[in-house]
Amino acid sequence: MSASGEGTPPGRRTGETAAWVSAITAVVGLLLAVFGVPLVGGSSVNRTIAGHAGAPHAPSSPTPPPAGTSAPGSPDATVAPDTAPSGPPQPSPPAMPKGWHRVGEPGLTVVFALPDGWTRKIRNGIQSNWTSPDGAHDMSVKRDTSYGATARAASAGQLAWYRDTAKSSMADVKAVSHITRQNGRDALWLEIDYHWAGQSEPRKRVEVFVAGRAGRVYQLLFDTAAHPEKLATQRRLFTTARAQLLIDMGAPS
Repeated sequence: MSASGEGTPPGRRTGETAAWVSAITAVVGLLLAVFGVPLVGGSSVNRTIAGHAGAPHAPSSPTPPPAGTSAPGSPDATVAPDTAPSGPPQPSPPAMPKGWHRVGEPGLTVVFALPDGWTRKIRNGIQSNWTSPDGAHDMSVKRDTSYGATARAASAGQLAWYRDTAKSSMADVKAVSHITRQNGRDALWLEIDYHWAGQSEPRKRVEVFVAGRAGRVYQLLFDTAAHPEKLATQRRLFTTARAQLLIDMGAPS
């Protein structure tokens, strides 16, 4: 029997120490498990082992892939150089005005509206051209990739073509550009004054450019002789047609 004040026997002290060590180890292990830090091997916080060993956790705003590549999980098969983003869903058009109707061009992945009685002059792989019953107004919808994938690049390329009289038959081209919105996206609107080569009658062309998917840019234009009453009609036609335009309709992602 130990006398009072002689302390704890060595064997008892050893047993208590082992118990404390075991308890501390259990608590540390529990804390590590709760906070997600693996004990041995594995991956660090915000990293995953499955699928992409050592890949960092994706940030809340992922960095876009370089031009000419595709992003993992992206709906587009490829992202072409100078491709504008698809942008938000385009708003639904307003009610169709009386005397107008919708026209679909599946080959151009576009739906647009025209006044009744207009007739198609040209339809090919990049454009659909129409004229009014009296021949005073021309309208065209175009989908192209020739000049770049943004509204700015496409409008600059198209304007350079207009200014080449040998190609376009347009002379003394003067243009003013406006930044605008079309189909819920950034767009560019051109006002062009010119006359046909060999003719003196002034003409007016108004044209909007908006980027769609896969590097395609859509163009909607109206053209008429620059007489006051015809210009007033042109403004109304252009405003209504822009409001009814739908792009990337049935377009592959």
